[in-house]
Amino acid sequence: MSCVVSILNWSWPWAEQLLQCFFVASKCVWLLHLLAFSFVPPLTILRVEEDRAFDQTYMEDVLLDKQRSRNGPPPSSSQVKLMVTPGFYVQDRLLKCRVLCRYSG
Repeated sequence: MSCVVSILNWSWPWAEQLLQCFFVASKCVWLLHLLAFSFVPPLTILRVEEDRAFDQTYMEDVLLDKQRSRNGPPPSSSQVKLMVTPGFYVQDRLLKCRVLCRYSG
């Protein structure tokens, strides 16, 4: 991995662990891409942009479980801050995308 840093001619080396995490994440994204396009017809990818209203039909909030464990009331409204993983339409089913939300109210 340090070889990649030198090939790209970066002015400062990345920490080895950071590079390793980057390559693992890149591999996971590539494998997900291959899986999605291995179906006939290819799967439709569900992406969510920032500042969209949270819709529990299509999305899972990655921090909602933490909030439930604190026994706090659910937020009155939330917007998507960041999409963590995309969702997919698989034949007649939906695999929800996972998002990180910001809450108001």
